[in-house]
Amino acid sequence: MEQKIKQKKAILTGKAVQDNESFLSEGGFVPERDQWYFEMKQNDNTFLVGFRDILIVLKMMEELKEIPEIGNKWWGEVINQYEITTSAENSSAEIMPD
Repeated sequence: MEQKIKQKKAILTGKAVQDNESFLSEGGFVPERDQWYFEMKQNDNTFLVGFRDILIVLKMMEELKEIPEIGNKWWGEVINQYEITTSAENSSAEIMPD
């Protein structure tokens, strides 16, 4: 199982890019429209993961009680700014056993 996970595991490359197409054409950053993307690499495959996706995963981990509770005030601000909605119960995420 550990070998399978190593083959599927992606690592951060340390590069981040901002979706600035609409930023440039519409004159400013709007969090619910524009976001940062973080480059990841899996074997020879390079791909981007959006900041909004990272926030959704963080919220899922909190709901699964895998991390300490972050707090409603912080989540309220993040949800309003980035239009985040998720629930671990309603997610299609698959929890793989160790």
